[in-house]
Amino acid sequence: MNEEKSEILNRLYNLVLDRNIREHERNLLFVAKEGIESGNSVKKEITQLEIALRPLAIRYTLTPLVDAFYDDITSSNLFGLGIGAMRDRKK
Repeated sequence: MNEEKSEILNRLYNLVLDRNIREHERNLLFVAKEGIESGNSVKKEITQLEIALRPLAIRYTLTPLVDAFYDDITSSNLFGLGIGAMRDRKK
């Protein structure tokens, strides 16, 4: 298992177990974690997670920990520039 995959799985695992996230966030995170563990591509699963979380992020309804994770996955090089990186470049 490569380092990036391991780090993402650890973060997903910790978020799933956190008491301060909402149940629908937990379900989305769990599906992504299970997909990665079953052999699906990290990029595919994180892309699907980002798409599922996007409406919540736009409405500012993500819990703080999930919001921080969402910022990380949208501004990482995993998807090229990412939404967050494009937003940061406009500043």
